[in-house]
Amino acid sequence: PGLALYEYVGIVTSIGILAGSIGINVAHELIHKPSWWEKLLGRALLASVCYGHWADEHLYGHHKLVSTPFDPATSRLGESFYTFWCRTVWGTWTSALDMERRRLRNVAFPERVLRDRVFLSCLSSLAVAACFGILLGPYGVLFFFLQSPVAFTMLEAVNYIEHYGLQRELVEGAPSMKELEKRKKLGDYGYVASAFESVTPFHSWNAGETVTNYFLLKLQRHSDHHAHGHRRYQVLRSFLASPQLPTGYAGCMVLATIPPLWFAIMDQRVKRVKSRIEYIKETGVNVFSDEFDVLARKEGSVEAALRKMNEGKTK
Repeated sequence: PGLALYEYVGIVTSIGILAGSIGINVAHELIHKPSWWEKLLGRALLASVCYGHWADEHLYGHHKLVSTPFDPATSRLGESFYTFWCRTVWGTWTSALDMERRRLRNVAFPERVLRDRVFLSCLSSLAVAACFGILLGPYGVLFFFLQSPVAFTMLEAVNYIEHYGLQRELVEGAPSMKELEKRKKLGDYGYVASAFESVTPFHSWNAGETVTNYFLLKLQRHSDHHAHGHRRYQVLRSFLASPQLPTGYAGCMVLATIPPLWFAIMDQRVKRVKSRIEYIKETGVNVFSDEFDVLARKEGSVEAALRKMNEGKTK
């Protein structure tokens, strides 16, 4: 009451952006931690944006199936952000429901309902909405349910950027895609993940921009995060050999909203990264060791460091 429509829209959008870029980012850091109270705080933050179901799917789905066709949170080469948004929002929700259905298949009602994490996350979000209603009335409830999709859209924009076009290769003798799809439906994520090469820093995009790195708790050092999920953000490492974005997450999120511009910049970058990965694999050099990274930074590029090492071997 008393606010013009554009003012209300501005408040909802700005709070949603803050909740997505700061709130969900902190929640992401917390749910990865081993202590129960940190995980609980992370889930509480996710409940404040109606996205509590994302926690388990992210931990036990995304981190196992990242950069494979079976991960709803990995964007595909040539897929626009808008197409990805529809696929990942629905895919994450249904994946979380399937996880809980399998986990609680032998638990009887009503205990099953009381232990269902998806149900509890929805209940938690309704409790937050009720608090808004008590404190601010109907407009408060409307505000809560409008800022939530803005917030989780920020999250999914980051997901879109983080793995765009980067795919793990199938290992030799891997089962058919039909068999892998069947195993995924059964919840055998370990089996599906083992059909692909191991997750390495090659399967995530990174950005070294200082401001957004500190603003986002070094989430842009995403390769090291996937290699060491429990590692706290303060000690995440950045390797020159990791795929590098053209700008920080903030700039890339703007680019992602304009698909032709995003494709024009990123598709060629994906091709160059794939060529580099093939070349590095042929050399057999561990480009993610601290020693190599120091050399690469000294020489100015990964390729220059590899040439330097090759020259040393031929002498």
